[in-house]
Amino acid sequence: MEYDLIIIGGGAAGQMAAISAKRANPNLKIAILDRTFALGRKILVCGAGRCNVTNINLDKSIDDHYYSNNPGFPNAVFKKFGYQNILEFFDDLGVKLYVEQKTDIGKLFPTTDQAKTVTGVLEEELRLLGIDVHLLTQVEQVEKLKADPESSAGSQFLIKVTKVDQQGHPQSESEFKSKKLIISAGGKTYPALGSNGSGYGIAESFGHRIIEPVPSALPLVSKNPLSHYLQGMKLEAEVTSIINGKRIKTRTDDVMFTQYGLSGPAILNISREISIFINREQKSGVEVEINFLPEIDVKSELEKRWNNRPDQTLEKSLYGLFPNKFAETFPRALNLEKDKKVKDLKIEEKEKLFTCLSSYSIKIDGTRSWNEAEFTAGGIDTRDVNPETLESKLTEGLYFCGEILDVDGDVGGFNLSWAWSSGNVVGKAVNNVK
Repeated sequence: MEYDLIIIGGGAAGQMAAISAKRANPNLKIAILDRTFALGRKILVCGAGRCNVTNINLDKSIDDHYYSNNPGFPNAVFKKFGYQNILEFFDDLGVKLYVEQKTDIGKLFPTTDQAKTVTGVLEEELRLLGIDVHLLTQVEQVEKLKADPESSAGSQFLIKVTKVDQQGHPQSESEFKSKKLIISAGGKTYPALGSNGSGYGIAESFGHRIIEPVPSALPLVSKNPLSHYLQGMKLEAEVTSIINGKRIKTRTDDVMFTQYGLSGPAILNISREISIFINREQKSGVEVEINFLPEIDVKSELEKRWNNRPDQTLEKSLYGLFPNKFAETFPRALNLEKDKKVKDLKIEEKEKLFTCLSSYSIKIDGTRSWNEAEFTAGGIDTRDVNPETLESKLTEGLYFCGEILDVDGDVGGFNLSWAWSSGNVVGKAVNNVK
């Protein structure tokens, strides 16, 4: 089968690329090839199944929310399709968004609170535009054919594929040809949902360099007393990543204590640099510092409580500041007697408690795997990609968008925003197919 444009990967970026390309040039014959049984499967798990579409802070400071080994690349793309454009795109599709109020992060969700709302309208738009979708189609090899001097058709990409069943078993082989090609195969997160890193090999076959991908926005592994005693507990705290003694990033949000270490939004938000240091650079020397009461002067608050009720036990004196289980467990983790009356506490015991409540240090041994990571840090080196069109600087007619590029953002809708923006920009860039 021959097309004007083929898109490898039918996630958020790939679908946006197809829609924007067809809208810009309705005469284009476009197809999406996807190795799974449904488009946009990772969209369905975004925002705990609600789909965090974008963030109200997107346009305020791109450089503060996105990371790449080629600084400035994300900003160049968002200048072409930014926050307001994303809102207008979804409003046109009939999706109303609201800002989540329980935090000040600025997340936007569909008013239905269902990610299926987003996947549904995207699939319907693809259908209305007449874009072909080939599911369970695994790309095996891509090559660029030389132009036939006796034909005016020009050069084409030859895409060899294997049709598979839902278990991934090969069924048959076939070929596609296309004048232009967009690779939007995603990173390596959630491999069970379709992103297995196969797109990197295609890019490398055309000479593209790859910044080693590592999992980002993921839980951390640590053997420590608190995680042992507080398994399953969640509480809001301020966390800071410390790498080789240097304070890197601080975030305030929920922290979850688990049997393997630490999780929760606050931990995911500071995990990127930690993962790069541990997984890409293969180094050790990472800590996470937790301030359990960032808005309170711990020493003044506890001394006031202790002066008012000197016969109260240490455990009971922490009631009201923390969940009861934490009040019971935290002294134990510090080797302090929870039943000791506060009037009998030694100066050094008090100071130990003050210090640990405001800066409890936990040594990090590693990270969890790709199966638990939300994003990929690394990917196709963007120094070989034109930021205005997202076309390869090495191969004419080859384009990239989405997570496969070495661009990733903070937790909170920034990575989906990159998918929408890069997909739209690349889709418009290929509309001059002849």
